[in-house]
Amino acid sequence: MPRSRIVHRAARLGDPPSIVSVPLEPARPSAAETGRGGAAASLSRSSVVSGGGILHHTRVEDVHPMRLRLLLEIDRTGSISAAAKRCAIGQPSASMHLRTLETAVGQRLVIRNGRGSKLTDGGKIVASHAARMLETLESMRWALHALNAPSMGELAVAASQTASLVLIPPVLRDFSARHPGVSVNLRTLPSEMVVREVARGAVDIGIAGEVACPEPVVRKQILIDELVGIAPVGLLSSDAGSVSREEFARYSLLLGPEGSSTRMITERYLARADYRAGRIWAFDSSEAIKRAVSYGIGVSFMSQLLVDDEIERGDLVPFRISGLERMMRPIYAVQPSLAEPTPQAARFAALMVDAHRAPASASS
Repeated sequence: MPRSRIVHRAARLGDPPSIVSVPLEPARPSAAETGRGGAAASLSRSSVVSGGGILHHTRVEDVHPMRLRLLLEIDRTGSISAAAKRCAIGQPSASMHLRTLETAVGQRLVIRNGRGSKLTDGGKIVASHAARMLETLESMRWALHALNAPSMGELAVAASQTASLVLIPPVLRDFSARHPGVSVNLRTLPSEMVVREVARGAVDIGIAGEVACPEPVVRKQILIDELVGIAPVGLLSSDAGSVSREEFARYSLLLGPEGSSTRMITERYLARADYRAGRIWAFDSSEAIKRAVSYGIGVSFMSQLLVDDEIERGDLVPFRISGLERMMRPIYAVQPSLAEPTPQAARFAALMVDAHRAPASASS
């Protein structure tokens, strides 16, 4: 509880005095405290923030990393019990941690209802800062670890399907040869989710195609990729690989999941030229799309890097829509902008860029 002094005052002469509790000013740090470590010592006691016209003492020492992570997981899962499970604690303990955090910041952070839990406006503000704080702590941990074991550790990577299947494997072979003590955890996600996972500190580095990027990340171009149309042998009546608008509209268009860079680029190019497919089917993997196309279910647009082998074997036929410009997109290495990359992530990013430097220059 913040310290206070009791003030007696009377509204009119002869009335009994009313009692008013007035918060005392927070103690100013001494000269010793404001020297080396003084700012941190002062901050650990309390910070005064204003909300709704009321001064509140934020107990920074109660803003524990576990509680910040719990808040981020509630935002991600929409459930306190699911968030508790991700943080490897019980639900009663999670509720206690949440109450302590709300008391510390003086704000209600989570609203519970019959369908789950969601963050309040105040909770969203705390969560946005929590992600950056946890990233900084993780970066510090890796930097300290690298002092004693520069060739050991873990590398968490999130990558789009094109990157996971084609770009990353040869780089991982080189990375493993140079850093045999580093274990790698690779997750394959749509590009939009890759960027989101990097921004929230769930992975060390991401490899993603072009997507809208409102998150706090830094992108470095690796190469320029082309999307080509693919169809089964004998399905399309094409003129030297060019298909008319009318012919294209006869077939179903097979696309990847929401958030996929390939899907976003395809839809953007088709909309710009006013091309419309007969139907749109959504799949969650490029391999499923290639198999469906080979069975004559429809046509698709995919990275040329993913379909070169099938086209060379004659399993699939490439095509372009007449009058439509070539579908080009950049592929990026994505890292957090608010935290230093881990030594392992920095080395992996450098290898990715070096491995594809020549193709990127040729395509630019």
